[in-house]
This record gives sequence, structure tokens and C-alpha cells, in this order.
Amino acid sequence: MRQALLGIDLGSTNTKVAAFSVDGAELAKAVRPTETHYPRPGWAEYDANSLWRSLCALLRELRRALPEDAEPVSIGIAGMAEAGVPLDASGQALYPAISWFDRRTTETLEWWSDSVGRDRTAKTTGQPLNTAAGILRPLWLRQHEPETFGRMRRWLNLPDFCAFRLCGAAATDHTLASRMMVLDIESKRWSASILSEIGIDESLLGECVPSGTRLGGVSASASDETGLPLGLAVGTGGHDHVCAALALGLIRPGDVLDSMGTAEAILTTLEKPRPSAELADQGIAQGVHAAPGRYYAMSGLRYSGGSVDWVRRTLATMLDRTVPADEAFDRMLTSVGEVPAGSEGVHFLPHLRQANPPVHDPHSRGAFVGLTSDAGPGHLARAVMEGIAYECHRLLECMRAEFAQESGTFAATGGGTRIEPLMQIKAALVGRQIVVPEVEEATCLGAAILGGIGAGIYSGVEQAHECVRFSSRAIEPDEDLQRFYRDRYRSVFLSLYDSLRDIHRAIGDAERAESRD
Repeated sequence: MRQALLGIDLGSTNTKVAAFSVDGAELAKAVRPTETHYPRPGWAEYDANSLWRSLCALLRELRRALPEDAEPVSIGIAGMAEAGVPLDASGQALYPAISWFDRRTTETLEWWSDSVGRDRTAKTTGQPLNTAAGILRPLWLRQHEPETFGRMRRWLNLPDFCAFRLCGAAATDHTLASRMMVLDIESKRWSASILSEIGIDESLLGECVPSGTRLGGVSASASDETGLPLGLAVGTGGHDHVCAALALGLIRPGDVLDSMGTAEAILTTLEKPRPSAELADQGIAQGVHAAPGRYYAMSGLRYSGGSVDWVRRTLATMLDRTVPADEAFDRMLTSVGEVPAGSEGVHFLPHLRQANPPVHDPHSRGAFVGLTSDAGPGHLARAVMEGIAYECHRLLECMRAEFAQESGTFAATGGGTRIEPLMQIKAALVGRQIVVPEVEEATCLGAAILGGIGAGIYSGVEQAHECVRFSSRAIEPDEDLQRFYRDRYRSVFLSLYDSLRDIHRAIGDAERAESRD
């Protein structure tokens, strides 16, 4: 029988489960949307029990889809960070899991800033002050749902909650713990001083262990619910982006993962962390990597792929509402190819959802600059792609300067990698080869590898990478484009935000004044 390593990716859009052979070949997969509830404006949450039932159905579907000669030997769980589940003494969920993008914790963060402070938070945990931070959710419950908080005996991140339901162990791994904003990044332990300051008992958070730790075996009740073999080894996975980086072998200092979705996450592997308030102020978070002895720095763009989709939808509406989405996208790419580099002077500031790191400005907006009567749809679409690539380059340059690391492998994943003009522009600006692995479910694969390490299928990360094989394509930088885009980046793009900052604030002030009238 072939060994099947199972991996789970609990995403904010979809929940995915996949099975892989020891060499990393995908054997089967099942996907369902992650049901998100929006009880009030700005709120977003998940029903933990419904999510568990959905996961059980997916795992049963995966078992049915497995080849007859494949037998599960381990399972690892990765997924979104920050969203967590409060459990009572009997392990039952007390309240919905508050999503990482839920905004109800804004006032809680202000209290944290006054109580703990920006400098202490950054120097201890490596994290910037952020409403998404996991620890703010139980603190919000303490203030607004005191009865629920009083009954709470455990707080588990969503992936950890699912592991708990599978095997009964209440623990979290270092990568997910890093996003809580209470992990001491140097010692890899919960910060006793910060927890004391905020009045949270360490026992609520569960044991903090390395990624790839065996937690236990699938219980009899979980086996009945999921169809998984009784006693199947359950291992800690971790934060989705970190697990994807591990799966793709991005564990050497200087390696970069560019995850190109609606938002864009950029992660670089570090040998040592350098927590500081200055880095945190630039929106750069640091945490513990899933690979032993490694750390990471991570930041990103709020709406990169979303900006491409926005311009596609906008242009399709302007030109022909009846055109199917796929055809509209192909038309857009064709028009982009007909426009020269630089979009004949049209530039785009990609701040459709405020400024991106390393700039912090919630008042900033998107803008086209340099329009003339000659500009057509292709100019606008290409300018959007160039603006995204410039903004990504700006963030990468900031991270490279701050951590002073040699350049390693630069790998890109996600839907954005299928946009060839965008990838060519990025490669030119980065100035090195961009590798696009042919791995459809990198997060699931990372979780499966870590589950396999916990089960002893692999002796560690190095042996796993020796076993796992996948193909990839490479995008080489064009020297002429590199000279052109880097010159335009310095001479024009770097000035766009500063030139428009006061105008955008004036627009916001005017809109707020109108809303009060």
C-alpha cells in the first residue's frame, strides 16, 4: 500500500483537504467554501461547530477519492491565523471564531497600545500593532461578553481547534503562536510579562510546540465523524503562508515567497529575527518559521490581485457588459500586450484599500496619473499591473535593506502567476529569476509534510525536501525592461504617494464633512 499524507488548509475563502504521496504527488483533493457570517457591519466570524462538520464531510469525501492502494498514515493542519475559538471545561465552543479581518477589536487595540505599548510589543513579539492580532479576540470577549469569558478554559486558533477535535490535544505551533502578539520571539515561549500586564492566564492559550510535532492519534469519535483511521497520527501544521513556504523549500535565509492572491503576502526567511518598533511601524511582522532554527519576516499588499480584477471588471463594464468574465480577462491581456512598457506615461498608485507597507496611511487612495486622450483600456490595465509591481518592489527593497540578506530563491504562487505581463514586469524589477512551482495546493502540502514529520514518515524537514519533488517554470528578467522599469520606479513612482497624500486627505475630509451635513 502507498502511504498517503493528508494536509488541511483552513482558509478564509475555502477549506481544502488533500492527500499526497511521500514524494509530494497529489493523490486526491476536496474543497468547500468556508462559511463566513457577517452579523454586523465590520464583523466577520465562523461557527466553529459548523466548520468542524464541514471539515468532517471533506475528509470523508477525500477518503472516497483516494486511490485504492493508498492508505492515510498522517495528517497535518494549516490555515488562517488569528481567528480563534473559546472552549469551556468540557471542550465545547462557547462563541463564534472572530475572523482575522473582523474590525470589532479596534478599541481593544487602542487599549493595548496604552497598556502594553508599541515598542514593547514589537521588541518582544516582532509584531506590529494590528487589529488582527489573535490575543485581542479573548480580550474583546472579556470586555463585551464577560459571562462567556468567565466560562472559557481554553483559547485555540482554528487549525488548533480542529486538531483538538481530531485527537483531544490542546496545543498550538510556533507559527500560529507568532500571530497572537504574545509570543516572545526569542525564547519561543508565551511572554509571561505581557500576559501578566493584560491579565490573561497562560493556561488559556495551550502548550506552544514546534511545527511538525505529533499531538496524538485520531480518537474513536473523530474516526466515526471523519472516516479517518483510528489512531492516525495528528501533527501540528501552522500558519498558511509559512506552511506554503516550507512546502516549496523556501527555508534558507534570503528565500522569498510571493503569494499572489486578492491580497499579496510576501515572506522572506531569516536566520535570526530583528524585532524593532521601526520595522513594525513599516508593517513588517516577524515570527518563527516552520523550519527548525529559522524565522521569517512578512508583509504584503492589501489589494494587488484585487486591483487587477477591479480594472478587468471596470473595463468590461465600460466596453461590453455581456462579455463573460474569462473572455473579458483575455481581452484585457491582449490589450495590455499592445501597450509598450511604461503605458505611455500612465501610472497607477495601487492604494484602492489604503496605503501598503512600508507606508502607513489609511487615508491614501488609488489614482491614475499621466492620462492623455491617447490612453485606452490597455494603458489603464498595464498601468495597474506596473503599479502593483512597483509597490511590491518597494516593499522588497525595504525588507532587503532592513535585514541585509543575500538573495535566495524567489518563488511566486497564486492566481497572479498566471498573468504573464505582470510576472515579466515583476521579474524585471526584482532583477532575478522568479520560480513558479507547479504545486496547486502548497499550503496543504506543507501541512502534510509537517504531519508526516510528526508521524516519523520523514526524519525532519531536510529529508522531506529530499523526497518531495515538483516541477516549476522560471521567468527570467529582461535586461532592457529592468533598466526601464527601475528608472521609472525611481524617477516617477516613488514620488506618487507623497505628491498625492495631501490631496487624498483633503478628499477624505470633504467626504466626512458631507456625511455629517
